[in-house]
Amino acid sequence: MKKSLLLFVSFAFVLPSFSQEAPDLKDAFRLLEVWLDAQKDYEKIPGISVAIVRDQDLLWSEGLGLADIESGNDAAPSTIYSICSISKLFTAISIMQLRDEGKLSLEDEVIKHLPWFTIKQTYQGSGPITLRSLLTHSSGLPRQSNFPYWTGPDFDFPEMEAIRKQMDSLETLYPASTYFQYSNFGLAILGAVVESISGMSYEDYVSKNILDVLDLKDTRPFMPADLLKAQLATGYSAITRSGTRYAMDPFFTKGITAAAGFTSTVE
Repeated sequence: MKKSLLLFVSFAFVLPSFSQEAPDLKDAFRLLEVWLDAQKDYEKIPGISVAIVRDQDLLWSEGLGLADIESGNDAAPSTIYSICSISKLFTAISIMQLRDEGKLSLEDEVIKHLPWFTIKQTYQGSGPITLRSLLTHSSGLPRQSNFPYWTGPDFDFPEMEAIRKQMDSLETLYPASTYFQYSNFGLAILGAVVESISGMSYEDYVSKNILDVLDLKDTRPFMPADLLKAQLATGYSAITRSGTRYAMDPFFTKGITAAAGFTSTVE
């Protein structure tokens, strides 16, 4: 996913398994904290939140720098950030849940569930675009739908209805199930499949069937703008010629939510 703006930096490290006699890791955590603090200053990153997890256990978490420069709010383990393409995992889980319930097959053609999916297939010998090919980024679809939503300052994401209306103007880049081509567009289409099969909005389906079940209280399929300058980190631009960054407004991913719209904390 093209990152046209900086939404701070958050890290979640997963460590390999340790025996019950695992050594004291406090020195290692301190070393990591010092290194990250140096990287923050060197790269002029406003704030960092970091967590280290082993299996399902949170071993250590910390915040460095600021979540909002103007107010002076500190970055913390509880600070909320955009998690961008990690959003795709929730979409994949949704599709696999519906598969397990017998409501779809991964070999289903997309058009079976979305009759409006009429993108032009430019390769006569291509096989069908299936749900599996969308999940594996091998559908041949372009990386993005035909909207400049990663372009500032507005970051104007389209609603799914707008994407539907421009479907006939799009065409495939490759034959299906042949090459890897990372596609936010493809995962957004899977979000529409979730809606079509479940009869719920994508956001409601994920909240009910994944987030609530796992008690992920600080993970949301949207940007909680009401928490800006409180728990939600302010987004900042890339470094300008003057060596500074400027604050940017929250963005709302609308029809691209299934590919890039979630927010969460490192914990």
